[in-house]
Amino acid sequence: MNSPGAELPGGVAAAMRSPEAIARASRSSFLVSFGVLPPERRAALTAIYAFCRVADDAADDAEAPRDGHARLAFWRQELDRAARGAPETPVGEAVACAIRQFHVGSAHLAAVLDGVAMDLDCADLDCAHFATFDQLLHYCDKVAGAVGLACLPVFGAFGAHAERYAVSLGRALQLSNIARDLRADAELGRVYVPQAWFAAERVEASWLRGGGPVAEYAAGGGVDRIVARLVCEARAQFADAAVELARCTDRAALVPAEIMRAVYAEVLERVAKGGGVAVLRGRRARVPTWRKLWLAWQTRRRMR
Repeated sequence: MNSPGAELPGGVAAAMRSPEAIARASRSSFLVSFGVLPPERRAALTAIYAFCRVADDAADDAEAPRDGHARLAFWRQELDRAARGAPETPVGEAVACAIRQFHVGSAHLAAVLDGVAMDLDCADLDCAHFATFDQLLHYCDKVAGAVGLACLPVFGAFGAHAERYAVSLGRALQLSNIARDLRADAELGRVYVPQAWFAAERVEASWLRGGGPVAEYAAGGGVDRIVARLVCEARAQFADAAVELARCTDRAALVPAEIMRAVYAEVLERVAKGGGVAVLRGRRARVPTWRKLWLAWQTRRRMR
């Protein structure tokens, strides 16, 4: 690994940590699936996760869009250096290794950066990021579907069915995240619910922060209907992923992805149970660690 040849943008220097340290600090639900892989594949998956994490943090921690874009520009350059075998950061070195060992597609990781950049372009609560649900799916494909496609060679799964599985699962995971984090994202000025849905349900985007009429959060209220629509669309994507999984010839290689599916499917059902009331009260659906481990064990047993 080379020493950085130029001064790092503000906030990027903090990511000069190892991918393992970044992953541990995140406490993500994804991590429970990593342990089923052999060491070299686990290291590659951790590299992909860490790259996505630092990219996301580049946007989340930026004080202004210009700062966020500068940080993402650094990671675009580092991804290019990693693809050429000349990275300058621990994360870049790990990504370069994953590219060498498993032929991870750097274009998929570049797509993740494109998706994260979309978060920087609209931080006004009165401006939903997307006009239509199709636009939201396009975003999901960038920030989640592309991650799944990058992971496939690490898992050892290939072919059209595996690729369609990765995209559908990525959409399902991202929609589950959006449904779970409606209020937290809105408080940061991020609104992923399509504008068309707000119009159809007669809901104001600002209500996602919990300050709307109380009746709108109760069962059948406008905010509750928004949550239900997100849950319904996520379930549909989980179902599409299951169809493609059944058609894959190397299903056993996708055990880590199926563990992610099991954990996030449970998150989604907890979101569905909380409905609009959870948005009003600021309750974020969580799956306890013991439950994640049990779901991982159950998934491994099912896919033997």
